[in-house]
Amino acid sequence: MTLPRLYAITDESVLPDDLLLEGVQRVLDAGVRLLQVRFKTSSPDERLRLGRTLRSMTGRAKALLVINDHPELAAEINADGVHLGEHDPAVEHARSLLGPDAIVGVSAYDSMDRVRAWGPEQISYLGVSSPYSSTLKETAMPSFDQFASLVSASRVPVYGIGGIIPERIGEMIRAGCHGVAAVTAIFGAQDPAAAVGGFLEALPRP
Repeated sequence: MTLPRLYAITDESVLPDDLLLEGVQRVLDAGVRLLQVRFKTSSPDERLRLGRTLRSMTGRAKALLVINDHPELAAEINADGVHLGEHDPAVEHARSLLGPDAIVGVSAYDSMDRVRAWGPEQISYLGVSSPYSSTLKETAMPSFDQFASLVSASRVPVYGIGGIIPERIGEMIRAGCHGVAAVTAIFGAQDPAAAVGGFLEALPRP
């Protein structure tokens, strides 16, 4: 599977649950084909209700749906995959629930040890902290040289994440990233559809 270059990620602090479906539909209509949904504070029932609707929406758009943190929820709604952080369930557990063909992404942050720990037999991609500041980023920022070293050491496709705007995409691609992930630059934009268009125009074709 060739993953899309643009990875749109929701966050409740940027797009609250009561606006989630409307916001996601807007970016799907604009061309997003890889979506990660973060449920940090929602109740289990709300996650399930919204997750099922999002699965229908992404299915109609022929877009991939990845659930952050919750492989059980991903399995229950038949999502395309899951994204796991350092303190989330193990990759092996996610694979046992979702199967060998599911998308499994892992956050590497700025850790070379985490980059080197994973290969294509285990996961589908890595998310690596960019050198740019972000209001949502809680991890350290690598220098650009450190970032490029992390990307070059990865054995799976890398998405740069954190503070990325279309004007910075060229640097990300030259560093070896497969694509870029964005939260605020898309869902916090005054016109999310126009923001998606800017990203897609700046990214190389798959």
